[in-house]
Amino acid sequence: MPGNCCRNPLKNSKTLIDNYFHDKLMVNDDMKITIITEGSSKIGFGHITRCLSIYQAFKEKGCSVKFIVNGDSTIRSLLDNTEHEIFNWLNDTSKLFESLKRTDIVIIDSYLADEELYTRISESVSLSVYIDDNQRINYPKGIVVNGSINAEKLNYPLSDEIEYLLGSQYIPLRHPFWDVGLKKINPSINKVMVTFGGDDLRNLTPKTLETLTTDFPNLKKTVIIGKGFENVSVIEDLKDKQTELIYYPDAEKMFDVMFESDIAISAAGQTLYELARVGLPTIAIGVAHNQIHNLENWGEAGFVEVAGFWDDENLNHIIREKIELLKDKKLRMEKCHNGRKSVKGQGAIKIVKHSLNHYYCGKISLRPLEYGDIDNIFELSNEDEVRKYSFEQDKIRFEDHRIWFKNKIEDSENLFLIINIDEVFAGQVRFDFNGDSATISISIKKPFRGLGLGNLLLEKSIHYLKIKFPYIKIIKAYIKENNKKSLKLFENMGFKHSQKVVIKNNDALEYLYKIRD
Repeated sequence: MPGNCCRNPLKNSKTLIDNYFHDKLMVNDDMKITIITEGSSKIGFGHITRCLSIYQAFKEKGCSVKFIVNGDSTIRSLLDNTEHEIFNWLNDTSKLFESLKRTDIVIIDSYLADEELYTRISESVSLSVYIDDNQRINYPKGIVVNGSINAEKLNYPLSDEIEYLLGSQYIPLRHPFWDVGLKKINPSINKVMVTFGGDDLRNLTPKTLETLTTDFPNLKKTVIIGKGFENVSVIEDLKDKQTELIYYPDAEKMFDVMFESDIAISAAGQTLYELARVGLPTIAIGVAHNQIHNLENWGEAGFVEVAGFWDDENLNHIIREKIELLKDKKLRMEKCHNGRKSVKGQGAIKIVKHSLNHYYCGKISLRPLEYGDIDNIFELSNEDEVRKYSFEQDKIRFEDHRIWFKNKIEDSENLFLIINIDEVFAGQVRFDFNGDSATISISIKKPFRGLGLGNLLLEKSIHYLKIKFPYIKIIKAYIKENNKKSLKLFENMGFKHSQKVVIKNNDALEYLYKIRD
């Protein structure tokens, strides 16, 4: 951020300060998130799978997260290394609401809960986020997320109380699928992946494996077996030397199989988005009638070859035709490109950022600097990113900071504001006066960066300045040329580039903002 405190540093203090503040950066640990969902051998594991990615994204922001899952014993391994409770929250609502006490944000992903329960949950927390696939109910106030491809074309009802996050940019994928390298497309098909979810509800795995073994004996086959499979012995009997069975793979293993395969044969559910992210050309089969739009939209996007539905009498014949079609390397390259273009992998992160932004925006407050802020300002000023974009980059000694702080708090020629979010110190905004102009400096604490809060913080700070100091006409900002985030922030606020300058041997840009004539 521009213009951060330029003081005399002590170069050798870096290690001491880093160690001292190592455990103090993630203040979001006080933020309580609860994810309510369902999954079992009877209904599948898709809800849990996509909610795991949201869980991981909240954890990366330093939040305290837990699951409440309506499910059976088959889901326990999916929830390894998470805080969770497993019980029938649809029936035991008293236990549900007891578990929700002190929750700030709730995520609900369910096909079973009714509108009344959604409303009761939304009234018990500060913010509710609803994962939706097909406009299932009229949702109460909060955020509705539909990460399905082409979801932005659906006719959701407009409401001042609901924010919509629609389209495949918001599909939540598990952590290994967030950042994916380019996939190699081989000249010919050598390896095919077979995956029909966690339960293979329609018994498609043995039928597909038999077709591949009979008609494509030279193909290597990697078959995914989920916790809910009831046909494992049949699959094992069909295995040949070219078949590898993968039992209960985690997200990393699924990613590895996708990345190493040439094509996939898959159900038309959540896994299609992970396959698209990797860019693995896929033959998709609907295993439920509510997947028809998913098949149509992915076919239209040019990623999948649609083989129809599980009950098609000609399904095996169609699968054979699609494999022959995909032998064309150029076609597989096109499908790889179309899949990766459709799914960028940042959906879970986007959901979390929007949720935290929505929650925090109503909890921002500003106040003048006080003597008790000395430690918080010192800690913030020595954060790595703050020092990186300051005009003096070395760490600051506390002795120098104390002298500087005393001068600032006693200096009437500046306005020094403390940013609090939900009663937690979140940053500072400083205006240094020179006649009828003021130079702005803003620093935001690490857990609150990247949440889209900058514009609102600037807006509130400038409004405060205008009210308290009516003689100030111009605000100046000095920003390093390589500080792209700050440049974008100030430009979005209406600051205009004035000139290039050099500050303490750093190339910088001067921006001006006129607040009154």
